[in-house]
Amino acid sequence: MSLPSVTQIIRAVGLGPNYAEVPREVLEHARLRGQALHRAIQFHHEGTLDVSSLHSEIQPGFQSYLDFLAGTGHRAIASEPELIHPAWQYVGHPDRVGWLGKYRVILDWKHVSSVDVQAGRLQLAAYRMAWNALHPTEPVSRCFLVHLPTNGDGKARLHEVTDPGAEQVFLAALIVYRELTRRGL
Repeated sequence: MSLPSVTQIIRAVGLGPNYAEVPREVLEHARLRGQALHRAIQFHHEGTLDVSSLHSEIQPGFQSYLDFLAGTGHRAIASEPELIHPAWQYVGHPDRVGWLGKYRVILDWKHVSSVDVQAGRLQLAAYRMAWNALHPTEPVSRCFLVHLPTNGDGKARLHEVTDPGAEQVFLAALIVYRELTRRGL
C-alpha cells in the first residue's frame, strides 16, 4: 500500500487551491515551469547545476532564489528530502530544510504570479510535523513560503506560515481522506 502524499490529502478533501477557472494548458505549463525551477534549485544546492542550461522562463525565478540566498544568508540542510511521518503514515517532500538566521526552517518555493498563503500553511504544517517526528533533537521552528516571481523584478518575498493550528487541520484532513479512501470515494 502506498502512502498518501501531503498534497494528495489536501486536494482530496477540498482544502487545496481552486484552479477550476484556469485552463488546463495554462496549469500544465505553470506546473512544468515550477518543476523545472525546483530541480534547478535542488541541483544548485547539490553543486551539479549547469546555469547555462536554464530555460529563459525560469531564469527570473532562479535569480530571485540567488538573491534570496545572498540577502538572507540561508544555509541549506536538505533539498527535497522524503519525509514519512512514522505515526500518521503520510509522505511529503519539502522543498528545503535549512537555516534562516538562528532558526531551523522549512521553505517552500512558489514560482507563480501570486501566492496562496492559506493553502501553503497546511502543506508546510504537515512537513513540519513529519520532520520533527523524524528529527526530535533537530526540530524545525518556523515555516515560510518563498515567492520567487515569474517576472524579472528579482525580489523574493517571504511569507511566514508557522501555524500550530494548521497541524490540527491537516490531521483532520488526513482522517477524512482515509475515510473517503476506505469508502472508495
